[in-house]
Amino acid sequence: MKLLYTLTAYPPAIGGAQLLMHQLACQLRSHHDVRVVAQWNTWRTDWLLGTTLRAPAEACAYEVDGIPVQTLTLPSAARHRLALWVLAYYAVQGPAIRRISRALAAQLAPWATDVDLIHNCRIGREGLSYASLEVARRRLVPFVLTPVHHPRWAGWLHRHYQRLYRLADAVIALTEAERETLVSLGVREERIFVTGMGPILASGGDGDRFRARHGLPDGPVVLFVGQKYAYKGVGVLLAAADEVWRRLPDTQFVFVGPRTAYSRRRFARVADARVLELGAVDLQEKTDAIAACDVLCLPSAQESFGAVFTEAWSLGKPVVGCDIPAVRAVIAHERDGLLPARNPDAVAEALVYLLESAALRAEMGRRGQEKVQNGYTWARLAEKTEAVYRQVLTGRG
Repeated sequence: MKLLYTLTAYPPAIGGAQLLMHQLACQLRSHHDVRVVAQWNTWRTDWLLGTTLRAPAEACAYEVDGIPVQTLTLPSAARHRLALWVLAYYAVQGPAIRRISRALAAQLAPWATDVDLIHNCRIGREGLSYASLEVARRRLVPFVLTPVHHPRWAGWLHRHYQRLYRLADAVIALTEAERETLVSLGVREERIFVTGMGPILASGGDGDRFRARHGLPDGPVVLFVGQKYAYKGVGVLLAAADEVWRRLPDTQFVFVGPRTAYSRRRFARVADARVLELGAVDLQEKTDAIAACDVLCLPSAQESFGAVFTEAWSLGKPVVGCDIPAVRAVIAHERDGLLPARNPDAVAEALVYLLESAALRAEMGRRGQEKVQNGYTWARLAEKTEAVYRQVLTGRG
């Protein structure tokens, strides 16, 4: 098969959606022709302006692990035509999306002349998703969508992208909870396929190296890994630290991941030496950080999957999430992790419960490791995804 993957950002840009698609591409490239079209190769958050009026000035071609990537941009004339639509986006969202996607489709179409299928992964409100649908329809090939749906993408503001879900020939959900949400949004059940997300780690992790590099003393380590938005639970975990310290004062809290305006303000108020805050790190450093921790904690309010849980499990570490549908579909409470309520006291109680028992941590980590080996290896996830492609192509045939 000739597969075209489209998504706004692609590695070396950091993010779960980016890494999901890259890992699938790496698995499938040995027996399929996989190419990628993206708009960014750096980490950005300006999903609307950054894909239109402030899109990169020049397109470029590059490779990542043998995967060919072509970036798109918009010519000056197209930006001028879109200016009013972008600035009035929320007032006239439907017409604005049509015009943005049409402009992007003109840039995308030359890269889709001979493909069998277009698979788009939606990251935010970017127009490339609708542009991918438009090009697929013109080329008479299936359009597969991985929406990475977050529950907060609900209501009037997101209605046009919910319509996109219903227009796709196949929709890939990462959890059963996401599948149920998609059904509630009107996606036909027979078009939804559940796959998952796997771990993205270096070949080996060295926890002692991480501790030595950052001067961490002996004692338990609680690790957060993720983009540091408020909804990811950075503030919840920092507030929980006070209660953990009251009972286990030697505990270190380590935060790893891209900084945001929110996190810069939040950590500027933290003066305790028991908190280590790092920005975006390379794959080896992330793997070493997970190897160094005793518990991984991501008290997020919104997740489509939470791939970092599989990464912690791969290294035999227990995890603490929060009791929200998508995470509940991944973590088995009191078996391979804990799912406290999303408040500092409950999160602190869960952390102390695990930190006080090395045997419990080891057992939960072992069970998580088994879960990854049985269902979340990238080879297995690629098989599931390839089966979706074959089914949708057969259905069209």
